[in-house]
Amino acid sequence: MKILVLGGTRYFGRRLVHSLIQEGHEIWVLSRGQQEDDFGARVHRLKGDRKNQESLAQAVGSLSFDLVVDQVCMTPNDAAISCEVFAEKTPYYIMTSTMSVYSLGGNLQEDSYNPFLYQPKKPTNPAEEYGEGKRAAENYFATKAPFKCAFARFPVVVGEDDYTGRLWGHIKKIRDEEPLYFPNLNAKFSFITSEDAARALLWLVHSKHEGAFNFASEDAIPLKELVQDIEAITGKKAHLLQEPSPENWSPYGITEDWFLNVEKAKAAGFKAQPVSQWLHSLLVSLNRV
Repeated sequence: MKILVLGGTRYFGRRLVHSLIQEGHEIWVLSRGQQEDDFGARVHRLKGDRKNQESLAQAVGSLSFDLVVDQVCMTPNDAAISCEVFAEKTPYYIMTSTMSVYSLGGNLQEDSYNPFLYQPKKPTNPAEEYGEGKRAAENYFATKAPFKCAFARFPVVVGEDDYTGRLWGHIKKIRDEEPLYFPNLNAKFSFITSEDAARALLWLVHSKHEGAFNFASEDAIPLKELVQDIEAITGKKAHLLQEPSPENWSPYGITEDWFLNVEKAKAAGFKAQPVSQWLHSLLVSLNRV
């Protein structure tokens, strides 16, 4: 297949591109050219700004694709640009989305947020702004796209290649006996590995399913288990605070359960590795850094 990946030069987008290379597809990777990659001569590179319609259209030119995977669609304006540029250039479009389209809650199913019934909300902080942007982008594609769409909704993605350093930051703080604050250590949280996130996108590439899919390890864990696992590996007791401040509030710090129901993806044929199979080894590996 002829496949365009918007973004895709790092993290699970990079993993996806390597999988597509191994399968023998003809691949184009579009980015602003600021991030080096290790794809060699096995991909075509396009340089452009996906947030600028003229730049994106010029980069794509007269090319057409069997499908597009969009790793960097953050806003409805991004979605609108894609709908204009790719209107006659692809029949199928995969948008990497997020658990942040949902409000806090447990066992969240795909219909907990229906992009066709989107109601705008005014964000009050950067985290809400991210989720609101993704909700509105899904809505634009769902209601206006001239091609078929799928929305891959991921929770926090973790792995040795995680450039955000969020999980490693927890290990470092506990190892260095620095303070951490969690508003609710009993809250259950969803995770997925970068390996499985890439596998999920590859599954959509082959299955061509439409609509929203939750992708996560199905065994959501209480945050206290994560802390206890890190304590066991580092040999240090976490310095947990009762009162927060901006510098010690965990990026995983939630007030109540926030985890995904993955039965729809399982029924359709995709299953991620359970947390119990990968968390310990990942923490051990990150603790060496």
